[in-house]
Amino acid sequence: MSGEIIQGLDVIDIQQFIGRKTRKFQAIMLHDAEEILGKDTEEFVKIRKIILDGLNDHQRSILRVIFGDDLEDLR
Repeated sequence: MSGEIIQGLDVIDIQQFIGRKTRKFQAIMLHDAEEILGKDTEEFVKIRKIILDGLNDHQRSILRVIFGDDLEDLR
């Protein structure tokens, strides 16, 4: 894969922006699932894990594509 050098961008700012967007989507999805299933149901607990794991993996993959494998230690 060939990459481009993006000058003038702060790596930490980009990582924080992607993290904020991920947390926002997580909150929206969890709120909707909680309204439909109820917070204390077994189904909600399973769906919650799927949502959190899936979006966190998605966030990591975005950062890995943009910056490579060694970015995760900067948090």
